[in-house]
Amino acid sequence: MRVWWLIVSVCFARLLYGESESGLFLKGEEIFSKRCASCHQAYIPQLLLNSNYEHNNTDLNLTAPTLTELSFALKDQVGDRKGDVESQLMEIEAFLQEYISHPDSNRSIFPADVRKHFNQMPPMKLSEDEAEALAVYMRAFSEKMMVEHGVKRYSYAEALQKAKEEGKIIMIEGYIPFCRWCMRMDREVMVEPEVKAALERDFVLVKMNLLTQKLPLGLQHLGTPSFYFIKSNGKEVIDAIEGFGNKREFLDLLKQISADAK
Repeated sequence: MRVWWLIVSVCFARLLYGESESGLFLKGEEIFSKRCASCHQAYIPQLLLNSNYEHNNTDLNLTAPTLTELSFALKDQVGDRKGDVESQLMEIEAFLQEYISHPDSNRSIFPADVRKHFNQMPPMKLSEDEAEALAVYMRAFSEKMMVEHGVKRYSYAEALQKAKEEGKIIMIEGYIPFCRWCMRMDREVMVEPEVKAALERDFVLVKMNLLTQKLPLGLQHLGTPSFYFIKSNGKEVIDAIEGFGNKREFLDLLKQISADAK
């Protein structure tokens, strides 16, 4: 099991950051496992976390926020989320080194309604090299979890072929990296079992960065998140929808699109 996890981690790190950063990702994973994992669980579905916090942490009795929550919060709250990755990683590294060495709830990256459930963490010594590795690992972890717990995404060329072979609808998920509602959609909706089942049954997914990728068939960019539905022949657009929807709303949308495609 450990060998499989290591292979997955290496491949993900190389895909996200490139060869030079993959070593830092794995080092950060090791540091987190040894020094942080006893308090911070890795992944719990966000809807369960929301319910847990509404019930004053009595459902899960967590001792600290999950690593996935930390990862999303770091990307959203530390440094310039709209800037380049390397610059934000430097900001996250500096934040981690200072905060872990001198914890202060007034500088927490979590809102009061989350941090009220947890005690102040104890201070720990963290070297500059350790902070750098943790920054790489922790920033990437949320995306890694979304890949592992969500529905598989394909390139558009792959989706065209698969859709034709299986008679499925192509769904393009349009996003931009710093879009908070895009992250929330992936985090709260796309990983839900009912949503995954519906998507895997009738759709082939493509995820496109609307800042860098061109939509097919002359489709115009909407706001983000946005969803573009194309018939299995790859030639006819069924619909294009903009905005965040909760699990039930998104399931209703998928049901309507499936009916419209017939």
